[in-house]
Amino acid sequence: MENLYIESTEFSPKIIFDVKNHKFDLIGISRPEDVVAFYESVIYKVETYVKKITQNESDLKNLEFQLKFDLTYMNSASSKYILQILDLFKQLFSKGANIKVDWVYDDVDDQIFEDGEDLSDVIKIPFNLIPR
Repeated sequence: MENLYIESTEFSPKIIFDVKNHKFDLIGISRPEDVVAFYESVIYKVETYVKKITQNESDLKNLEFQLKFDLTYMNSASSKYILQILDLFKQLFSKGANIKVDWVYDDVDDQIFEDGEDLSDVIKIPFNLIPR
């Protein structure tokens, strides 16, 4: 399976999905004009990865996966897709994989901090809330 790399723009985040090293980074501003088109390929890639990796459940206990969300802004449409991405990784978490989620926020930005808390509560995976 190939990695996914999307460079950031003024409106969309940088996404690095490093399959071999078990890392997923989403960095920057997330308010793409066409949020569906932007996140569709990301969701597909993560979904394909999760399906492949869950075929051999015995390997999941040894799997460590690092997720990093370092957003300076996200609109509500983006948050729905970020929740979908997290939900896909939750499938691995619920089968014994060690999923580490770092949620980076500006220490003066209550909104991004609260978004991280809310997503962690909804998805039932503990987040490391890290001030920038």
